[in-house]
Amino acid sequence: MSTSTSRTSRSMMEEAQAWKQTDLHDLWQKVKDKIPVPSWTPGKLFEYLVIRAFDAEGTSVRWPYEVTYPQKFGTMEQIDGMVFLDGRSFLVESKDLSEPAAIEAVAKLRFRLESRPPGTMAVLFSVSDFTLATEVFTQFASPLNILLWGKSDLDIALPHATMTEGLRQKLEYATAYGLPLFPFETDE
Repeated sequence: MSTSTSRTSRSMMEEAQAWKQTDLHDLWQKVKDKIPVPSWTPGKLFEYLVIRAFDAEGTSVRWPYEVTYPQKFGTMEQIDGMVFLDGRSFLVESKDLSEPAAIEAVAKLRFRLESRPPGTMAVLFSVSDFTLATEVFTQFASPLNILLWGKSDLDIALPHATMTEGLRQKLEYATAYGLPLFPFETDE
């Protein structure tokens, strides 16, 4: 059995592009339950799962990729993907950790956003939600350019194929209230 480190980005993307909506829901359950999926490391599986969820809804995406500079410094950034929605670009960072995502993840994203055109935003997805410090830092950092997606958000959006609509709602809420964490609610 191979691991994702021996696989190419292209082979992982091609496999992920074949995932149907039911596959996404099943894979999300495995991610949450920490059940290994052959040929995938947990972090890579979650990265590709998030991007495929948007892609499956017809939203324009960029699959995970590396940024290398022309001066041959080597790989400078590993980007978990991008989502393009309503004329706006969102860097994606996906954290599949056993602990809530810490403030360093937000700081790293903010640093990455500084080298992008104004108006570029980021979305931080976390299987284990966020520390209080992460939520507060993201809320008070200026400009507010990172949106937070926790486990319960994904529990609602993934099975209902509403990732794109969810991103719109989170952006609308952040714009209206200045808060990066808008928890989805379900009518069920």
